[in-house]
Amino acid sequence: MMKSVIAALAAPLLLASCSDPAPKPAADEASPIVFAAASLTDVLEAVGDLYAAEGHPEPRFSFAGSSALAKQLEQGADADIFISADEAWMDYAAEKSLIDPATRVTLLTNELVLVAPAGAPIKLDLAKGMDLAGALGGGKLALADPGSVPAGKYAREALAHLGAWEAVASDVARAENVRSALRFVETGDAAAGVVYATDAAAAGGALQVVGVFPPDSHTPITYPAALLAEKSDGPGTAFLVFLTSDVARKAFADAGFGLAR
Repeated sequence: MMKSVIAALAAPLLLASCSDPAPKPAADEASPIVFAAASLTDVLEAVGDLYAAEGHPEPRFSFAGSSALAKQLEQGADADIFISADEAWMDYAAEKSLIDPATRVTLLTNELVLVAPAGAPIKLDLAKGMDLAGALGGGKLALADPGSVPAGKYAREALAHLGAWEAVASDVARAENVRSALRFVETGDAAAGVVYATDAAAAGGALQVVGVFPPDSHTPITYPAALLAEKSDGPGTAFLVFLTSDVARKAFADAGFGLAR
């Protein structure tokens, strides 16, 4: 159903592309406003540049925790597209009639990893019975807020599944989003952190990946996207179509994301 909706949205754009090898934006074409999960910051900015290179206005992004973005939309914030880091906050947006459910599509997947500062003597097998508290050596464990932010919720779920949550819960340094959790580890304010694999990759040599959490230890990590309600004729339509294009999919894959479609 969602593939057919995206195909229908794409049809006029494909026709325009075939008729004009160097498309130019309409004079009144506006920049799409995109509310997106913080873990998508680098890759969406790159995808936005690719979109603009095809003759469209540069997208305007607002990056934050999915929970914060959904609440901002509920309070009336203006946006054309919402991209969440989990299905639950997109479900919330749907229940509040904030999105056009016919345009909802799951774009990406990700993995969850334990990271530590480069050179830190943390070695741990991420399996049931692991002594994460001991590995922290009295230091903090950085997580996006596990009470609301998807990355933190996935992390708590994984740690509980592996029997480690209760031992580290009092040592958690809560961050407003996954990028903030990453910075806690980069600056040494936390001995380790649980973030997405793509965030760890974006940090370069500042961090080491201690291990990847088993996929069955947490709910699958997916990124759904949708147009906001009554925005199907707005500037977000073309960008949502572009997000499913081969050009965008290559950029996502190059950044380490899995492709859900």
